[in-house]
Amino acid sequence: MKQLDTILLIDDDFATNYLHKKIISKSGIDTPIEVANDGEEGINKLLSLNKSINNENATILVFLDLNMPVMDGWGFLKQFAIIRSTVLCNVDLYVLSSSINPDDKARATSNSLVIDYYPKPLSIATLKNIRSNYL
Repeated sequence: MKQLDTILLIDDDFATNYLHKKIISKSGIDTPIEVANDGEEGINKLLSLNKSINNENATILVFLDLNMPVMDGWGFLKQFAIIRSTVLCNVDLYVLSSSINPDDKARATSNSLVIDYYPKPLSIATLKNIRSNYL
């Protein structure tokens, strides 16, 4: 089992982030939650979390939106692939999107950095499924 250290929500929608924080809390997951409003901020937060945690047994759980300004989810995945080898922590990345384009789901799930793709909003059932991987 993995040690869940932090949850990172990468989404530009304030209401969605608020809702997801509430759902995570109601699901019984008592883990710090960080928020980034776009992919670029997400990369910076991930690097900062990695530096502050500095533990190869810790896991950062990332929920990534695809459609955002500045740097979208695809740009985040591209940058994350470049920096992945410098990140000591485990990073479990799930795409969480409102996109109805089946190509987005296929593209996301075919990316080796993405564990799975879920539609927004995050649900307690989805969290229970994901939570079973952690202590």
